[in-house]
Amino acid sequence: MNAGDFVGTYKGKGHEQVDRHGKVTHLRDPAGERPARIVYTAEGLVIVVSTPPDRKRLACKHITEASDADLIAAAKGVVAYAGRYEVMGDKVCHHIDVSFFPNWVGGTNVRDYKFEGKLLILTTQPDENGAVERIYWERVERA
Repeated sequence: MNAGDFVGTYKGKGHEQVDRHGKVTHLRDPAGERPARIVYTAEGLVIVVSTPPDRKRLACKHITEASDADLIAAAKGVVAYAGRYEVMGDKVCHHIDVSFFPNWVGGTNVRDYKFEGKLLILTTQPDENGAVERIYWERVERA
């Protein structure tokens, strides 16, 4: 595999937590489409935006009119970042240049990857307890 194999747009298809023994301990999203996209460009850019499926619409017409409480509620569970990506063996590395979560800027998200047809499965590196997150993405023909 090389970086060119990733080029395309993908829709989120579910996300789960797996313990160190391989048991799914928490299904965060139903195994279906969710409001999430990941885009890999031929120029080496990765863009990720993911929002919770049950976010409530705000009563205001423009973001500048939203209250602090509304903005906090709207931001809960949102993941958004962009940067360069590179494929290194069985891992894809997302080198983050901009992010909704400022602590990620300048860092790298390393993911194991596996392709199954149109499905791209990204797996986080194990946490301190050996648990990982598996994130499912389906390549789409039209964005």
